[in-house]
Amino acid sequence: MNNPNMLDPKMAPTLWTREGFGGPVAAAVRAAHTPSYLRVEGPHGPRRNILARMVPKDESSADALPTVIATSREGLRMSMSGRKEAMPFVIRNVECDEVHFVQSGSVRFETEFGELDAEAGDFVFIPRAVAYKFHPVSGGMRSLIIESPWALKVNAPFGVIMPSDIGRPTVKPNPTRDCETKLVVKTRDDLTTFVLPYDPTVLLALVIGENPVWKVNLAKIQTGSYAPVGGPPVQIITTANSEFCVFNLSSRVGLRPPPHLNADYDEFIVYAAGPGHWGACSEPGTITLVPKGVPHQGMDENVPEGYLAWLVECRPTLRWTEEGLHASELMDTSTYGPLGGAKP
Repeated sequence: MNNPNMLDPKMAPTLWTREGFGGPVAAAVRAAHTPSYLRVEGPHGPRRNILARMVPKDESSADALPTVIATSREGLRMSMSGRKEAMPFVIRNVECDEVHFVQSGSVRFETEFGELDAEAGDFVFIPRAVAYKFHPVSGGMRSLIIESPWALKVNAPFGVIMPSDIGRPTVKPNPTRDCETKLVVKTRDDLTTFVLPYDPTVLLALVIGENPVWKVNLAKIQTGSYAPVGGPPVQIITTANSEFCVFNLSSRVGLRPPPHLNADYDEFIVYAAGPGHWGACSEPGTITLVPKGVPHQGMDENVPEGYLAWLVECRPTLRWTEEGLHASELMDTSTYGPLGGAKP
């Protein structure tokens, strides 16, 4: 295939793919630049948002849960937190694995399996039915939370995530053993509150097995590139049937990807940090969503200054909630900036 960077944009081949980067591929040259559009009406349009511009409910109310910004019919949820105070309750999600990405600030998680400090750029994995609470350690805390109804697992090639870079919780020093605690049990559509005569996040010792709670920083995850073209990004987390996959989309050597029509996956991207820019994404915490079947072109990843970003491929169709939609804007899928002249 010719280098799409050397062609007239209107003549660059558009890739149609099944199963994301792992299924059948067809390439066709068309008379127009396929990611271009003038207007869109309806919920299946590409949009962008910025975490710092949204005001989650738990920022002003310690009793609130994080604000849901996108959902799917199958139970996948994206939420954001901007907590300023410690959670006055413990939560146990009994239907979803959770991945918390700390965009800014630092956060302390107290879990049934110990205490874990996380900082900007950390992914924190809390599996289904593990009780936890968290609170900010430094100001300006923003985090993005993914709730997956399917079990998540690390699926990175050997060497992409080094065992020494994975952090595990430690036993909380001098725990208070007897303490009346509110436990919120969370299912897809309901909350059930238990009042316990103890704090379930108090752990004396882990006596068998590997701690199921862990963290890893995006900056520590290696990128992969097939010189000179680049190739697909490196997958780091997935589910058994690939309903949901996470990739490292940080800067790396390679050519700009050609226009792409992903037949099976919505593509949700988080531009986490610079100093380099990913296309028109320059503000840390910028999130973008291109729904399946909508042509787009990935940005040039060969950025000398470097940047950090990650990609979620989501088989269930995501829809912005009212809170997420209100703060979002239509997006140009050739630059990943705002669509010129478009109204949110």
